[in-house]
Amino acid sequence: MLRKSAISFVVLVALVAAIVPRTFAVTTIEPASFGAHRWLRNPIIVSLSTSLDSPPANVAKGSDVRAAVRRALQSWSDAAGVQFLETTTSNEQISPANDGDGVNLITVSATNAAEFENSDAPARTRVFFDSGGTIIEADIALNPSAQFSDDGTFGTYDLESTFAHEIGHLLGLPHSGVIGATMQPRQAKNGLYGSPAFTQRSLSATDINAVRALYSEQSTYASISGRLTSNTSGRARSVFGAQMFAEDVSTGAVVASSISSTAGAYRVDGLSAGVYRVFAQPLDGAVPADEIANGAQTLAETTPLFRSFIASNKSPSQSVNIGASSDLKLSFFVFAHTPALTPQLIGMNGELSTAALPVRPGERLTIYVAGGGVDELALDGISISSPLISVVPGSLREAKFDTPFPAIGFDISIANTIPFGDYTIRLQTTKGELAFLPGAITIDR
Repeated sequence: MLRKSAISFVVLVALVAAIVPRTFAVTTIEPASFGAHRWLRNPIIVSLSTSLDSPPANVAKGSDVRAAVRRALQSWSDAAGVQFLETTTSNEQISPANDGDGVNLITVSATNAAEFENSDAPARTRVFFDSGGTIIEADIALNPSAQFSDDGTFGTYDLESTFAHEIGHLLGLPHSGVIGATMQPRQAKNGLYGSPAFTQRSLSATDINAVRALYSEQSTYASISGRLTSNTSGRARSVFGAQMFAEDVSTGAVVASSISSTAGAYRVDGLSAGVYRVFAQPLDGAVPADEIANGAQTLAETTPLFRSFIASNKSPSQSVNIGASSDLKLSFFVFAHTPALTPQLIGMNGELSTAALPVRPGERLTIYVAGGGVDELALDGISISSPLISVVPGSLREAKFDTPFPAIGFDISIANTIPFGDYTIRLQTTKGELAFLPGAITIDR
């Protein structure tokens, strides 16, 4: 049986703080041309290494690693309807890239140090699949050089958040361009924004809908699909690396997302019947295309960029109605154009980052956005997708951070009744150019 492997890699991203910059790691799994890979077996047998019960010194003393794994497995099981059957093994080392052993190992042993040579990634998932795209093995290892805890210890990675992200890869999910998703390519350390980094423990609606689309009957959920093309140098070209995301019109929450393939095709899947607003934007901001899949950067450099827009089927309200079990077709021709408005970083509590902003119902606080063109924004050009989060009048001001691009700050007020979910920061310059930070504000459970 032909086997291929999909292997994660690391990128370091600077968190620009008001006083001292910090860094955190990014892990990426490589899907085949953005194709979906999934398990056909159910239950999926996972072998928990005995190293989980006697973790190395990089795991904070007293941390219950096995419990963190079990909670993360349960989250995905509840979302996907997939069952996990747990076994225990004394094996501590994941399979080599070119030789799977058929055992789905989860390990924290330091014997995997060579897998992280010159890498600060907190974890790695290695996936093996056959020639038909069916997953036949997946191994997860923690980086012995990274620090972990289960109690929010400052400067460490949260164990459950790490395992939740990697188990998403184990199930076949690539990275998400939604900032508040568990499957977004970055994991913050505890202490960012002055808070424990627990938000990725809870799967977002985009995570849940993506995994349901893989493991549910195709007729169960609705979808929006199509193709983006452009015209440069006198010829039609597919638009690769465009992010398409959908928001529930009634709440403003981001519910599903897709990245266009090398053929320009996208599919926003796992939706219930309802009314949605769909957005399109190039991945050139807070989550760039090269962090979604290996090799994407070269392709992204040659694919046409375009200005972000609201994607609709000529509805006056710029929304789309989707019936149960339907597939709404939305294809677009976009004019090649390098965006001038490119938000790169978001922040609060005096820090900038690319991690979602964890806020609570009833709060009023200052948030920041930094990036190209943000100094062209007026207050009435800034809004939040939820009607229960308002931008405070008169609060827009310049913010001072050590960045190569401008930064702004403004205050938001959050209603006590806002539901859990991820919400988008929407930006529009005085010249009419749009940009979106999907899921940048997260209300966690």
